[in-house]
Amino acid sequence: MIQVLIRCILTVVIGILLIVYRDAVLPFIVQCLGVAFVIPGLFALGRYLFSKMEMTGGLSWMSLVTSFGSVVFGLWLLFSPGFFIAILMNVLGVLLVLFGVYQSVQLFASRKYVSRVPVALYIMPVLLLLLGLFVLANPFGVASLPFMLLGIGAVVGGLSDFISSVFVMRSKRQNSMNIIE
Repeated sequence: MIQVLIRCILTVVIGILLIVYRDAVLPFIVQCLGVAFVIPGLFALGRYLFSKMEMTGGLSWMSLVTSFGSVVFGLWLLFSPGFFIAILMNVLGVLLVLFGVYQSVQLFASRKYVSRVPVALYIMPVLLLLLGLFVLANPFGVASLPFMLLGIGAVVGGLSDFISSVFVMRSKRQNSMNIIE
């Protein structure tokens, strides 16, 4: 029972943290990616420099360039995650707008082959277009939305896990008492 309680409490706490700090989660993930670029880049740079000192050769100048590029890119991700989030969200927004326009144009073009295109088919392209415009207007709000939803899901999941675990344990206890009598 204690393990279940700990699991439920941790799930609810993580969910609450995701809800409260949803705007900080995505930059943190981008910064972690930055660290994931910096550390291997530094190891590769060190390997390159030590191999040059030992005059063993074997490593080309290309490994120096890629290692240095990895470190620079990682530092850039580490110190300006908002820039990359904005770029990603703007690219996604533009893609949604273009996809919505493309689907609308395809439907309009299909009218020469089909006598009547149902109005319902225009709903999704218009929604995609509007969603793309919303993403372009509010890139950071949209970027943090999945983390808020994950947080809500974690809180609900943790609470329902606790309730169902208590129900199962009570049922087991009650069932074992009935067997003993």
